[in-house]
Amino acid sequence: MANAALQEIYEALGEDGLRKARWQEKMHIAAMITQILWTAVFALAMIPTGWAAALRDALGGDTTFGALLVILAIMLLNSVFMLPHAWFFGYRVEQILGTNRQSLAGWLLDYFKQGLISLVIFGFFFWGVYLVFRAWPVAWLPALVAVVALLALAIYLAQPLMIRAQVGVGPLEDDELNSRLARIFEKAGFPFGGVGVLKAGEKTSKGNAMLSPKGGKLEVLIFDTLLEEVDPEGIEFVVAHELGHRAHRDWPAMLGLISLLFVVGIALAHAVLVWADGRWGLAGPGDPATLPILMLVLSFWMLAGQVVTNTFMRSREYAADRYALELTGNLPAFERAFVVLAKQNLADPEPPEWVEFWLHNHPSIARRLEAARRVVEEKG
Repeated sequence: MANAALQEIYEALGEDGLRKARWQEKMHIAAMITQILWTAVFALAMIPTGWAAALRDALGGDTTFGALLVILAIMLLNSVFMLPHAWFFGYRVEQILGTNRQSLAGWLLDYFKQGLISLVIFGFFFWGVYLVFRAWPVAWLPALVAVVALLALAIYLAQPLMIRAQVGVGPLEDDELNSRLARIFEKAGFPFGGVGVLKAGEKTSKGNAMLSPKGGKLEVLIFDTLLEEVDPEGIEFVVAHELGHRAHRDWPAMLGLISLLFVVGIALAHAVLVWADGRWGLAGPGDPATLPILMLVLSFWMLAGQVVTNTFMRSREYAADRYALELTGNLPAFERAFVVLAKQNLADPEPPEWVEFWLHNHPSIARRLEAARRVVEEKG
């Protein structure tokens, strides 16, 4: 059965879709590599030239509030510097793939809004890091752990805001589907916070769905593009899969893992900042002018750590698939949904193993179909 579903996915993609899917993978790799290079160029432009130190002196970076101004200024400059990279991989590539439905002006507005949210969250985070380095030059690790924990909490709480800043949300007008999803929530034992339809079709042809905290409940957020092509049983399975992540507490575990990587990455950056003390007008780990170096080291480290986070998440995706199959008992709906998702998102059903290992936080479609078939066989 899984082979038949996989064949259907290949037919839905066609030769052109499969070619685009594989090119998209290459662009994903290129984006990660060039982002690191771009970050390195920014650090070279700011540090050896003395510009970062001059900016610190101009904004009073030796004071507590001045340090925040320096951090925000450097992050703002970095955002502008990264704009060509973001334009090509976030806008132009999607145009070439045929999945982009957004104007350049609309994309730039979204880039500004996303950048503003990131500036606030990560600006205060890096400010906290430098204040910790200043207050505890030796015993900084416990306080750093607390600052990173606050970052993880801020990202979790800001999730609904970040989604709505990018895409408009409207009500689900299908009462039957709404009732179906309410029942699956009840069966799973989670409080149902309703369904919001993300008007993503104005910007992309890709599809997705997620759960978002809404008070003490969980709200289902579904791309309108997904609703247009996936039948109600398929939507039910997709939502059941997301409930599986909640039941297994995958997102707190994932945030904890990323937080651990952040702590280690900043610890590595601290060692580099100690080395940089006295060079290029810099004054060690407590100097906010060293932020370009910290960001570069952290970028390298998180790229390497991606192997760990992706390995963890792939295992949790299998578990969420199993949960959804046990909750719905509907393997055909699982397979039909994947036909649509593969076509909409231009997903290569069987990417090279090394690509999946390094890049993918979801298992390949072929492996997920095979694993789902085994779950059904186990159940008899």
